[in-house]
Amino acid sequence: MTMRRVRRLGEKLLAAMFVLLGGLGLAGLATADGGVDGGVDGGSEADAGARPGWEPRSGTGTGKVAVIRVDGAILGGAEEYVVRSIERAEREGHAALVVELDTPGGGLEDTEDIVKRMLSARVPVVVFVAPKGAQAASAGTFITMAGHVAVMSPGTRIGAAHPVMMNFMPSLPGDGDKKEDEEQKKRRETQEDIMNMKVTNDTVAFATSIAKERGRNAEWAEKAVRDAVSITADEAVTLDVVDFLAEDLQDLLDKLEGREVRLDTRTTTTLHTKGAAVERWAPTLKQRLLSGLANPDLLWLLFLIGLGGLAMEFYHPGMIFPGVVGGLCLLLALVSMQILPINVGGLLLVLVGIGLFVAEVLVGAFGLLAVGGAVLLVLGGILLVDPADAPHYMDPTMQVDLSVLIPTALLLGLLFVGIGYFIVRSQRRKIRTGSEGMVGDVGEARTDIGPQGGRAFVHGEWWAAISAEPIPKGSKIEIVRVDGLVAHVKLKN
Repeated sequence: MTMRRVRRLGEKLLAAMFVLLGGLGLAGLATADGGVDGGVDGGSEADAGARPGWEPRSGTGTGKVAVIRVDGAILGGAEEYVVRSIERAEREGHAALVVELDTPGGGLEDTEDIVKRMLSARVPVVVFVAPKGAQAASAGTFITMAGHVAVMSPGTRIGAAHPVMMNFMPSLPGDGDKKEDEEQKKRRETQEDIMNMKVTNDTVAFATSIAKERGRNAEWAEKAVRDAVSITADEAVTLDVVDFLAEDLQDLLDKLEGREVRLDTRTTTTLHTKGAAVERWAPTLKQRLLSGLANPDLLWLLFLIGLGGLAMEFYHPGMIFPGVVGGLCLLLALVSMQILPINVGGLLLVLVGIGLFVAEVLVGAFGLLAVGGAVLLVLGGILLVDPADAPHYMDPTMQVDLSVLIPTALLLGLLFVGIGYFIVRSQRRKIRTGSEGMVGDVGEARTDIGPQGGRAFVHGEWWAAISAEPIPKGSKIEIVRVDGLVAHVKLKN
């Protein structure tokens, strides 16, 4: 395929990509309005719920219940989704906002933002851990307890809210004796214990303050943080962690009917949810994008594709498509790095590993550099996302999955080894183009050829030919070398 055809194909693919992105953008704008199933938008009254003395409006919104669904990790996209939903429910005067929750955990900072907004909400917020089999672990525990009403579906669980603290720094060997090494280890462990205690105590205070504010079991909240205890839905009701159980959304609305909810020390409201109109609010395109980018596996793939696309554009300028796709993927990877807790050491290991892949192509080290690059790529991928990085303390499973990490590292290693092999093999082949490629070719003497010159016919072309020895007309000749437009030949034996 010629470079012109490659460029045309790249331009067509680029145009198709822009059409696709434009369609997604229009779809996001279409779902960002205020209708049913629309996206959640803060609007010009985004801070209405924070105004002192503000009360829910009556009118068109009375008797309506808004429902949002939060799945996955509690990070930037989920935080904005919940906060904007509360603000919109306040602005439109809904009877209640139901948050269907199923999360393994998330960032502590984002969780604190959600909890603060829920505690100051001027509309009843009902947290419903559903469907059956769902969980409100870690960050989900705080969010569930912060609801004006906390409800769980049978077969769900809650708890395990201990902040994740990991230490990826191994003890470094010193040059002293064994006693000094033991002392250094003891000091390091003491410092780690102090840091763990500080974070744990702060999180305990956070959990117990939520429980006391909502009249829930503060003693259990402390155990959920200190001892990472987790309980079932039935146990949560018995221990006064949540209010009651509900089979589904309809059952929840029926049981909420007539329930009094305290919004603050001076304001209470009675819920009228039985038979109420239900509006499901979907996240906006921005919120979906932020939630999607909060995925370590996606970050890993975007980062590698971005680097690969830019490298291809640098090696073959003018192809356009690889450079545009690579740049777009790299920008998305950078956005993802702003959402997820990134370990700089892991990022450097990934870059060095890719550098070894490139060196394998340039040097041709018989696969040794590629093996080293694959090892560094795997190690860097393991350390890339640090779930214990402050202020995240998220679910420890929020890392690049080995089922994604190892295959991509192996495929990249094999790819660069194969590229290096073909480059080395092509360098060792006989040159087939230009004047050097004609050396050894066989033709026919069309005139007598000698030191004074003659004419030869080679590959359908007439050549001025010179020979050190006389060659009669009609003989087979072989080209020895080519100087400009003159071929030096000899008699073909």
